[in-house]
Amino acid sequence: MDAKHRVVQLLGWLSVIAGYGFALLLIRGIFVGLTRGFAGGHNRSFWILLGYLLFLAFAIYLFNLGRRALSFAKGSPRPKPRFGWGRMLLGTIFLFSSAVDHFHLLPAGRTLKRLEPSNQTQAVAMNVTTIALCVGCVLLILSGIWRGFRRSSTESIPNF
Repeated sequence: MDAKHRVVQLLGWLSVIAGYGFALLLIRGIFVGLTRGFAGGHNRSFWILLGYLLFLAFAIYLFNLGRRALSFAKGSPRPKPRFGWGRMLLGTIFLFSSAVDHFHLLPAGRTLKRLEPSNQTQAVAMNVTTIALCVGCVLLILSGIWRGFRRSSTESIPNF
């Protein structure tokens, strides 16, 4: 096995272990109450559940990415996924975190202080930056979806 395959294999194992680690952190957070569970009230339960699902989706994505890398390193590559799941997941996570921060959907933690503008110019600049990031995340999600619907160059075009 050459150096390229060893690096891919190592990265595959790291991705699988990271996926397992994130899943175990999620399970620990739900059952031990590290993330305060559903203590935020009934109106916040939906957002907490959505956050848990995004965290689980990220863990599953890392696990599948590692499995694909390991199969590539062994010499039997799997076909590429049809949709851009990584793009869609990354855009969704950033949009979710922006919505949670903007609308104060989840109970605030004590570890991080929120950035506050000191004058009107900074406030406008922060809002413009937030809007640009949200538009970028929506475009990232749409590009992942678009990847699933476009035809690949290997598919034959049927003759009618």
